[in-house]
Amino acid sequence: MSSVEDAIGSMALMMLRQRYPNTAVGKEEIEKAVNDCATLLTQNVSAEQIAAIVGELETRLIVKVGRPTKLIDERGHVPWYFGDRKEGRRFFKRYSDFLLQDQGWPPAAIDAIDLSTDLIMEQIEDPNRDGPWDRRGLVVGHVQFGKTANYAGLASKAADAGYKLIIVLAGMHNALRQQTQRRMDRDFLGYNTTPTNGGGFVRIGVGELDKNIHAEHLTTQAANGDFNRAFADNLGIGVQQRPVLLVIKKNARILENLNNWVGEVLAPKGDTEARPLLLIDDEADQASVDTGEQQFLDDDTPDPEYEPKRINGQIRRLLSAFTRSAYVAYTATPFANVLIHDAAATGEHGDDVFPRSFIINLPSPSNYVGPSLLFGIDGSGSDTAQEPLDVTSDVDQVEEGWIAVDHKKGYVPRFEGEERIPPSLEDAILSFVLACAARAARGQRNVHNSMLIHVSRFKDVHQAVFRQVDEWVSDLKRKLKYRAKKKDPVFDRLRELWEEDFAPTSAEIRATEIGETLPVTEWDAVERELSYAADKIRSQVVNSEIRDALDYDGNAAQGLNVIAIGGDKLSRGLTLEGLTVSYFLRASKMYDSLMQMGRWFGYRPGYVDLCRIYMTPDLRLWFRHVATAAEELRERLDHMAMIGATPEQYGLRIQSHDILLVTAPNKMRHSREFQVSFQGEAKIQTIFFNDLATNQRNANAITNFLDRIGPAADPSEKVQLKSFDGRRVWKGVAGAEVANLLASLLFPEEARDVNASRLSLYIREQLGAGELTDWTVAVLSGSGEPLAVNGWTFTTIERAPLPRGEASGRYVVKTILSPRDEAIDLDQSEVARALAATNTKRAAAGKEAAATPDGPEIRKVRGENPKRALLLLYPLSPKNAKLDAIDVPIFGVVVSFPDSRSGRSIRYRFNTVEQRLEPV
Repeated sequence: MSSVEDAIGSMALMMLRQRYPNTAVGKEEIEKAVNDCATLLTQNVSAEQIAAIVGELETRLIVKVGRPTKLIDERGHVPWYFGDRKEGRRFFKRYSDFLLQDQGWPPAAIDAIDLSTDLIMEQIEDPNRDGPWDRRGLVVGHVQFGKTANYAGLASKAADAGYKLIIVLAGMHNALRQQTQRRMDRDFLGYNTTPTNGGGFVRIGVGELDKNIHAEHLTTQAANGDFNRAFADNLGIGVQQRPVLLVIKKNARILENLNNWVGEVLAPKGDTEARPLLLIDDEADQASVDTGEQQFLDDDTPDPEYEPKRINGQIRRLLSAFTRSAYVAYTATPFANVLIHDAAATGEHGDDVFPRSFIINLPSPSNYVGPSLLFGIDGSGSDTAQEPLDVTSDVDQVEEGWIAVDHKKGYVPRFEGEERIPPSLEDAILSFVLACAARAARGQRNVHNSMLIHVSRFKDVHQAVFRQVDEWVSDLKRKLKYRAKKKDPVFDRLRELWEEDFAPTSAEIRATEIGETLPVTEWDAVERELSYAADKIRSQVVNSEIRDALDYDGNAAQGLNVIAIGGDKLSRGLTLEGLTVSYFLRASKMYDSLMQMGRWFGYRPGYVDLCRIYMTPDLRLWFRHVATAAEELRERLDHMAMIGATPEQYGLRIQSHDILLVTAPNKMRHSREFQVSFQGEAKIQTIFFNDLATNQRNANAITNFLDRIGPAADPSEKVQLKSFDGRRVWKGVAGAEVANLLASLLFPEEARDVNASRLSLYIREQLGAGELTDWTVAVLSGSGEPLAVNGWTFTTIERAPLPRGEASGRYVVKTILSPRDEAIDLDQSEVARALAATNTKRAAAGKEAAATPDGPEIRKVRGENPKRALLLLYPLSPKNAKLDAIDVPIFGVVVSFPDSRSGRSIRYRFNTVEQRLEPV
């Protein structure tokens, strides 16, 4: 933007925050503020400039964020984070003011951090509470979603509450540890921990807002600034009144040194009572999970003499050294964490890091560009299915032959026998030039722009790729700079890419929620910026041999346009500012590694339509599968949170894949794989909630479903339905509707046969095979009291409760299915065939003939057309169940599946809790 536009935008932003400090801001309010400020400052602002300013402010202010969900175990926990204990939050107020005033965060995003960190604080323990206590939890975020910002907020609130020692475990590489230290310096400490030549510390970030708040540090931003015993001893800092921060790499030697310091200096007599510990484990699925094989005795007692792997063992040793500690693990890929054995422990190291106390699932903001948005979610036509943004281009890696799939160290990439980049990478670089130019044309001139090239894990291959890329980019710069002297085909390629890809894609994305504030950018404006944008580009290798390769901070004034070429260092945690184009051929066959390699996830305000990903078709499908599996895991977390499950009661399962692994084999050695298929089965609910709120929620979901599928059919229209007077029957209901209903219902965890996520996912899988598309839905009727729900009246069915339900706090019945009901969708000839097959089977067993067909024979007949299936809804009487406080039907569900011709089934990886819950 121009200086005039910047001035108007800044004034309007300040005005909006004063007018609407605690409420959402809409487009009309933004337009009014911009016009008011334009009138105050100048008369020479065009309509196009006003629109550009409004669009920029929209990307910063109009953000929606859902509420986190939580699974909690209150055992041993004393609620504390309310009232006076929640007041006086100086560290956090300084931090939230910094995000709002300096970083330009939308108020909704700051509110989301405030809310989620409150939930975490509620679940860790009061640092002033007399010990001993030990809380361990997991925070599930999204890749590149802002978890550092979240735990900086948590550290601030913990310091306000009285936690004295705050340790952040920050990945396995120096670069990531330094990046995290810089962020915590800015967002929590408020000063640069690397001292000046005079020995002082420069105030930065939050420290420029309030200099009267102070915390100490024992690690610094320097490359050698990790925990060092000599450095700590020289500082002479104990953990007394002020909180102390350490940002530590996950390295066994460094952790061992820290543990020795804790034992010898901090608490030489083992007295840590006055020093409560908060241990924040960033990227907690990496290195923190024990990869050894602990043996369990016949009674499931863990072998107390087992020696865990070094990093895991040192983390557990650190936690065990404190009588009062809270461990909060953060990850976007929790697959390995939830597969930790929930009972693993040793005498020396204590319990493993299974999140026994709480799991918190963070929602993604509306402006987050995540896996489901870029790769879509499988749902076989259901409302939960999601098609991706059209920003991915296929690379034929085998045809081009530039990078061999299984190349070794020393490999030299060649295209057509020459050491030069292939056409697909040329297109990717040209796309990067267009993205940089378009952002400049939109007023985002002095901003960071990054391109990722990740094709190998070998450092010498990185150097070879760098040489080829740098040579091609240098030639491109010359062509663009001297274009007036010589016309070159590259200009035609750039314009063709813009007109055939960028322009139509931008138009499509502007029609979606995430793109509705994007401006229209014309080719002429982009063309004027091409030479300048390309001239700023530099190529850079980013691996462990290169220190401080990406100096975004040092180039903040003019912006950095960089092509980052690397491997493992780019695979996890490291942020590429303004990432627009990714060229990715590095296959991994593990869910977590694959997802973490996706540096392209995150926030792309004002330029999401300019982002491009180049990868193979197989990789694209793999990312889609992992996105689907991750979304299903999140849905299950949300479902279990609704029914009040605790982590140790919570059976977790992750959808498997034929080629990919959920995580490294040594991280999931305690898990087991189960095949899930419901073909030819009837799933009958027999266990129900006995509270009003849950039953009211289910009743609302069912009546909403009935409203959607239309008026009931007349039973007299079908011969086989004549005897079912009073029952309401729907024919031809879409399978996606049934899957959505089942996913929306809450079932007790003990009701294993009617698991919402499994049933709905199985239906969607079968829809993909062309099966289960045509459903009959019947609402049954009984002789109980009539109950009205949302305009529907149900004559309830009486089912006597079993005594075992009272002891478990549930309403339990023997069955809800009446023998004839399962044939409600069959015609006379089908009923006759099912009955004949039933009686043939009974005769062979020496039994008398039956008057009604058996369920298996009904399902076999229905399976002659596997598109058909049956859903039965039973409105049970709460009065008969002796649940007088409930005034809505207690709905029970029966799902009757046909045999399947596709033979499809779903494989899941079960954690140890889920294995114990699985019926034998």
